[in-house]
Amino acid sequence: MSDRRPTLAGSIALLVIGLLVLIPSGLCTGTVLIGQLATIMRNRHFVRGGLGLVPIALIIGGPFVALGGIMIWKGIAGLRARRED
Repeated sequence: MSDRRPTLAGSIALLVIGLLVLIPSGLCTGTVLIGQLATIMRNRHFVRGGLGLVPIALIIGGPFVALGGIMIWKGIAGLRARRED
């Protein structure tokens, strides 16, 4: 194991950039998913046509949501590691 601990600036940068990635992509993906699921619930015959935009939203938006979440998680982990020292 290395003795390198995360720097304060690096941890804060990961946290801020992660938020900048997660919030817009999460809002966009969530809006598309909720809208599409509401349409499916409202129109039962729509289900036979497939899930519509749900797979597209998850394929396009999912990796950005996951990337933003991982960056936030790593930033918080770095801040906690610095606090423990």
